[in-house]
Amino acid sequence: MKHGYTIGFDAHYANTNNTDLGNYSRSMIDALAAASPRHCYVRMYVRKRHPNPAYDALDNRANIESMEPDGGLWRKLTWLWRTFRLAKDAERGDVALFHGLAGELPLGLAYHNIRGVITLHDLEFLHLTSYHNPLKRAWQKIHTAYMLHIADRIVAVSDSVKSDAVKHLHIDPDKIDVIYRSCDKCFYKPLDEQQRDEVRSRYGLPKRYMLTVGTQSERKNISLIVEAMAELQDKELQLVIVGRGTGNSERICHRLKSLGLENRVKILYGVPNSDLPAIYAEAELFINASFYEGFGQSIVEALTMGVPVIATSGSSHEEAGGVGSIYVSPTNHRELKEAIERVAGDAELRESMSAQGREYATRFRSEVIAYNLINCYRRIGIDLDE
Repeated sequence: MKHGYTIGFDAHYANTNNTDLGNYSRSMIDALAAASPRHCYVRMYVRKRHPNPAYDALDNRANIESMEPDGGLWRKLTWLWRTFRLAKDAERGDVALFHGLAGELPLGLAYHNIRGVITLHDLEFLHLTSYHNPLKRAWQKIHTAYMLHIADRIVAVSDSVKSDAVKHLHIDPDKIDVIYRSCDKCFYKPLDEQQRDEVRSRYGLPKRYMLTVGTQSERKNISLIVEAMAELQDKELQLVIVGRGTGNSERICHRLKSLGLENRVKILYGVPNSDLPAIYAEAELFINASFYEGFGQSIVEALTMGVPVIATSGSSHEEAGGVGSIYVSPTNHRELKEAIERVAGDAELRESMSAQGREYATRFRSEVIAYNLINCYRRIGIDLDE
């Protein structure tokens, strides 16, 4: 089978990460390969391949292959290979365009006549300055600006991120395409009652609960939900927190204890992607209280599963949630409390929000993302429809 172009991807996170960046990387690679099987051949470049069934499934596609460093020296110095040698290996692999899915590009692409596209996920360090060391923040700004400068095209995961890049890093807006993230395939598979009951039983999920998904870092602002929950009149409504623990987890647990909420909150760690759809589907409502997100991926997941969403305003949440979701201040727990009581106490409202959310979430399906990505590549001379 003859392919028009070979596209290279930085697949480090696609292979090693099973959360945010990994899910994004795999979904983008899979969407592109599926959308253009006759005109596109994909090479996934990894420093060292690790066992990962989700990554292996990509490699099983006829028009995708996984590549590692060539030569013993580079296999030992993989971190150097990714920056200084990968472009040469991509040229030898007949790569016409290389896409850095995690905000990085190998050096030397232009020298080897390879087009470069980079995905910009967020500019958190410019917004939440108190969470970052000043020197590290200065370096991140310089490094990010340089990477965006050497790229031929930039993919921003939201209009919010695009605006930040233009305003703070002085990037030409005409160089940036906004291409939203899509959901993992598992969110589009039908769920039967047996699956839902099995997941509910395995994790000991409450009869009625609201859900939040994400790391327990300060940025995720879980404390806002905790404070709102303490004032709810409906004591039967519980909270389920799904996500990786951080240094902030102990503070969250301490606050739960001081408010007497330990028995109304369940924290789940290490939940595989395959179980997330059922956990979402069983929730009465979903909350994303984050101070800042490049894109509210968990919001899209909730909408896809038909769960009403309450989110905080101020970054990209409105783009992810659409007009059918409810938005509150990230610093006002009483506003969140009122929104929770409004949604939890009105079945008709929940049904309406669910229907609007499912409809809005169709814009994030993988075929839509692939179409936009192909158009992005076409703007720099790589036409996968030829």
